[in-house]
Amino acid sequence: MKKIELVLGFQCNCRCLFCVVDAKTAKQSMGTSAAIRHLAQSRQEGARAVDFGGGEPTLREDLPELVRAAKKMGYRAIGVKTNGLRLCYPDYVEILMKAGVDRFAVPIWGESAEAQDALAQTPGAFEMMEMGVKHVLDFGGCVEADVLLTTRTLASLTRMVGHFADIGVRKFQIWLYSLFGSNQALPELLPSMTAAGKMIVDTASALKHRKLRISTTQIPACFLRPCEELYSNIADLKLQIITPGGSFPAEASPFEAGIKPPRCRGCVQYDSCGGVRPEYLEMFSDREIRPLV
Repeated sequence: MKKIELVLGFQCNCRCLFCVVDAKTAKQSMGTSAAIRHLAQSRQEGARAVDFGGGEPTLREDLPELVRAAKKMGYRAIGVKTNGLRLCYPDYVEILMKAGVDRFAVPIWGESAEAQDALAQTPGAFEMMEMGVKHVLDFGGCVEADVLLTTRTLASLTRMVGHFADIGVRKFQIWLYSLFGSNQALPELLPSMTAAGKMIVDTASALKHRKLRISTTQIPACFLRPCEELYSNIADLKLQIITPGGSFPAEASPFEAGIKPPRCRGCVQYDSCGGVRPEYLEMFSDREIRPLV
């Protein structure tokens, strides 16, 4: 274990169309003392980095306290995974960064307020997130954009990445819409990996001169020809997810855990690939898979 993601709870100030959290789950929360115990134990077990996540961790008034505790314990990298709404307040950004946060991961679900706000079901979500990104960068912090690929956003991926690159974001992690994460809702939002892979490659190629870091753990390398290096196996991060209900390695998360159908046999990256999510194969089958040789 090199890194942990501490999921403090599932309360959120957005009402995303594709969120699996229900009213019961939203009440689950990790107390301050429990969070500090997890930080201490994980640090003793070798963790050097932590991301505070949720739900929405910035709703926690003890977040600065937890960040300071992590800093005191010797965590070398401290991040917050947030929808970015509260980052629109520069004083709050400054509080978190002074406490020890050095990077923020924020979601990008569209190239415009109309697109993102519709998915978040929260008017102003895009504007507040974008403002928050600018505040973090103004204070010298690092922003990683978690870009969600859906059938609605696929065609605009290059413009989405380019827009936030213009603001100053340099790292982009590409996610694929999850039927698990949406509790099987809106399956029409799940694009094929063939289409998703092509758009990621086209975007990386179009913006190559910008020297951005574009990567994905959810689109296998065989869909990213000739830019197979854009894929990385999340297992390589040695990331442990710790939630109010238990903990598990990131590669066991339903958002990441994949299987390798017989068609994958003979691929030169068979052992280093995390496979394809079962929900995806149920919808599209394995006919798209063409092993790398």
